[in-house]
Amino acid sequence: MNTPEDRRRYAERIERAAEEQRQGYRVFSDRSRPAEERRTALHRVAALRGEDEVTEAVEVILNREGDPALRASALRTLGIEVGKRQDLIDMAIGLLRNSTEPAVVRQAALRVLQQSSFRAATFNPKLPEYLDALRTVIEDPDASLREQALEILAQRKDEYCQRRLLEGLKDPSQALVSPGKAVQLLGYDVHAEHYPLLRDIVQNPPSPEAKEEAVRLLASDPNSKELLTRIVENKEEYRRVRNASAAALQSLAPAEFEEQAKQIVYDPEEYDELRATAINALTLFADQEALDQDAELTGRVEQLREESPSKEVERTADRFLRKQRRRR
Repeated sequence: MNTPEDRRRYAERIERAAEEQRQGYRVFSDRSRPAEERRTALHRVAALRGEDEVTEAVEVILNREGDPALRASALRTLGIEVGKRQDLIDMAIGLLRNSTEPAVVRQAALRVLQQSSFRAATFNPKLPEYLDALRTVIEDPDASLREQALEILAQRKDEYCQRRLLEGLKDPSQALVSPGKAVQLLGYDVHAEHYPLLRDIVQNPPSPEAKEEAVRLLASDPNSKELLTRIVENKEEYRRVRNASAAALQSLAPAEFEEQAKQIVYDPEEYDELRATAINALTLFADQEALDQDAELTGRVEQLREESPSKEVERTADRFLRKQRRRR
């Protein structure tokens, strides 16, 4: 209800927030105060926007002798203005590119630049410089910064990033990230010529994580059908890899996976997560007319719903049975 009392309370809340913002800025701009106190005060500041506030923040950010955490906090609080001004974008790109800057400052610069990149009208003229800075950062000793830069480039389907990821998978001495992460990033723009390498990773995995990620990407490769089938059937395989193979095979060859899914449901020695995946696949993608005639399968799913200790199996079995009942 928009009564005069409601409007008064709303105005009071707005004024309290504005006063908290002003107080936070006053503490931040008081250079006689300890860095930690100034940094804490910034948490009360939603954003630095006025010209005086921006100038003060830039001086703090560019002070190489200042507290790194305070510099990073000032940069994050300046984020909205960075997205509006190309001179501030230049500043942030320079900080990101400069390997002598503290990691916390460069992390803040990357975060602000990534946020600003959605303001296309202002940011697009600076996009080539930003991407070039990211390509420099992927060589950085800081693993977190390196991985973030690779992720952004991979999402943009950057050719240089893709090439470096492939080089690292072929030659571990050239690796920029773990094999599992490299395969995952490769998935943003997987090409047909990548499939032989991915199949090799599956058959000669550098790590279980890399194998799992490679299996996921093979869901679009018709030549991997037999390989995926063998993995699903191999009970000695890592469970996560078998689950990923089942999902990939379901996508690649749903009709063939239907029979395999039934075998999984009937197998008393299968583990619950894979069994739930199989039941879900049958519910969503199986030949419904054939299922309607398969009383034995329906009975087995009912048994699993009642007897399985797994909540996931219980839920998927219940969905399967509800669908069957609706068709009768």
